[in-house]
Amino acid sequence: MEQLRTLLAPLGIIALLANPAHALPPPTNAAAATVQLTGWLHVDDLEMRDVTLVVAVNGARSTAHISNSGRFDIDLPAESAVLLRFEKPGHVPKEVTVDTRNVQDGDFSKQHRRHVKLAVIMEQERFMGGLAFAGPVGSIGFEPGGGCVAVEHTRRTEPAKRREILEF
Repeated sequence: MEQLRTLLAPLGIIALLANPAHALPPPTNAAAATVQLTGWLHVDDLEMRDVTLVVAVNGARSTAHISNSGRFDIDLPAESAVLLRFEKPGHVPKEVTVDTRNVQDGDFSKQHRRHVKLAVIMEQERFMGGLAFAGPVGSIGFEPGGGCVAVEHTRRTEPAKRREILEF
């Protein structure tokens, strides 16, 4: 092996197989990267105690804390599909999707933590005229190849599903 390295070195050829695995630099690990979401939630009555924020990361669900001012901070792993669901009694639930794939693409390859800020405004049911949002109201992702933040927003609605039949 040493003779092969001596022959190839003057030619500018590096034989990777001649190096033991522990001598090679570690591979870049996208899973070590994170995305920090900082958000502010607005509700008309300014009461946050009854607001629920469900965070589903690759299917695993948990709840996130929302402060009295409506601020929330969530750390998300790279290479994840995330669904944020905001719920408050008397308000129409809202969902936002976050796709953390491509978070380290382009000039962002050396950043291990990306910070994204967002705001969510809850709509009261009584002002929605029997309508609900038809799927997520927004999506946050990162462009392939460049890693820039990509945001989409929609207010598509559909008739709200009835909760239960009232009997008199």
